[in-house]
Amino acid sequence: MIKRWLSYDKDYTKVKDFVKELNISETLARILINRNVETIEDAKVFLNPVMDELHNPFNMKGMEPAVCRLEKAIKNGEKICIYGDYDVDGITSVSILYMILKELGANVVYYIPNRLDEGYGLNTEAIEKILNDDVDLIVTVDCGINSINEVELVNKRNRDIIITDHHQCSDILPEAYSVLNPNQRNCNYPFKYLAGAGVAFKLVSALAQKMGRYEIIKNIIDLAALGTVADVVTLLGENRIIVKNGLDKMRSHPNIGIEALAKVSGVDISNINTYHLSFIFGPRLNAAGRLSNPSLGVELLTAEDRENAYEIAKVLNEINMKRQKIENDIIEEAINLINREVNLKREKVIVLAADNWHIGVVGIVASKITEKYNLPTVLISVDGDIGRGSARSVSNFDLYKAMSRCSFLFEKFGGHQMAAGFVIKKENISKLKHLINKVVIEMLDDKEMVPEILVDYKIDSINTLPQLMEEIEMLKPHGEGNPVPIFIFRNLIIKDMRLFSNNKHLLLQLSDGTDTVKGIAFNIGFIFNYIAVNEKIDIICSVEKNIWNGTESIQLNIKDINK
Repeated sequence: MIKRWLSYDKDYTKVKDFVKELNISETLARILINRNVETIEDAKVFLNPVMDELHNPFNMKGMEPAVCRLEKAIKNGEKICIYGDYDVDGITSVSILYMILKELGANVVYYIPNRLDEGYGLNTEAIEKILNDDVDLIVTVDCGINSINEVELVNKRNRDIIITDHHQCSDILPEAYSVLNPNQRNCNYPFKYLAGAGVAFKLVSALAQKMGRYEIIKNIIDLAALGTVADVVTLLGENRIIVKNGLDKMRSHPNIGIEALAKVSGVDISNINTYHLSFIFGPRLNAAGRLSNPSLGVELLTAEDRENAYEIAKVLNEINMKRQKIENDIIEEAINLINREVNLKREKVIVLAADNWHIGVVGIVASKITEKYNLPTVLISVDGDIGRGSARSVSNFDLYKAMSRCSFLFEKFGGHQMAAGFVIKKENISKLKHLINKVVIEMLDDKEMVPEILVDYKIDSINTLPQLMEEIEMLKPHGEGNPVPIFIFRNLIIKDMRLFSNNKHLLLQLSDGTDTVKGIAFNIGFIFNYIAVNEKIDIICSVEKNIWNGTESIQLNIKDINK
């Protein structure tokens, strides 16, 4: 056993009601409850997430004045500038608003700051540039909720700005013409977990509805889905509706840019799922913001010509390959540093610094080092006397809380439980390494950082797997808040086993005494040395389809094994 096996802490008294009213199995009922589906009505929406179940966008605080101001700007020919962020959520948000405003006849441009030169969010230099370009109205997407000074600058120039964002708010908001954020105080919008693309989608839905063109929002639901998945927000409630319907559109009538991305990355668009959005399309769109011109992503997603879209997609693919090369080089260097400088038996946080690591990818590398060593990781790129760092945590440890106790060492600092970013003077890096380890040891209370895995329910026999597979299909799309279900399957007999892929992975033939099933265990090949044919084992697994040479079968994706 390499993980701690945990059950969900839920009230299952409604399981029988779910089974009776929804005509589903006890297993599916329990999984729904584990996903925080608490009522029969919520369960019906979860299992049938249609567009009609979306909330009225005008229920969001600030929506009415925002829509009226945009409608006025369109009718008067005022110049509108969309100000976005350089990640996938920001790029899709800009694209959503740009495409709908163009469709409604607006005079619209967009601006995305350069990650390396300008950083995240609004900045005064960009605002000055935009206003000097005779822009009458700025609309932010996926940013701006804390931009007090930049909004004040817009107001002083007698122009208007609408803020749309989804990040957490302070009590003091910018004095914008209107602020759209479901998390702001006194906003009664019933769903609080929209991505930036989700908020942009609600804005254009309200605008199109007001102008009698509501049918056009179907043209951008796939972009809203892409931004929602890429931003790793919970795929429950409205987000589930957006993503389910967005994926359906991608499979049947994809956005030209998404179609081009699929082509260059070898993805069958007719079978697209959340994995492709997260790990195939997302990195290619993000790569432009990390290393190059983030506007390339918007150019791709708003392209009207397939040939042009394909050329942009090829460029993004090449930039992503460059990003992968830089990332792999840093990973190799980081592992060498760990081998030379880090005492993994004593240190509870990996802290590494090197000259001129590319700041655009150190966060990704920190995540991969964390995954490899199962320890919180802090990577710092040093340029002269200043270091810029990214930190990533393991699932059961609040790294932000630990780093907050070191905040006096930072020039800038921000983040959340799982990730943080900061700026630090070079002279303070060694102090940080010592202090953060001391703090983490105190917070751990001598408990080891053992990875945890939540188990949804049990599997009793192999012959129930076909029905279980059908019900798992009903739970898609999977993602944050709605993970692929995990099961415990006890007393399986190993009938055969072998290693593959340089002994990294393990292939098992398993029996429950009556039937057999294949199990595959990725990245835990070392367990081969601790088990044997004809032994009984307990496993933690997901259930999945395997298609090989045109033949479809069910297999178990094994996450952990215990004798």
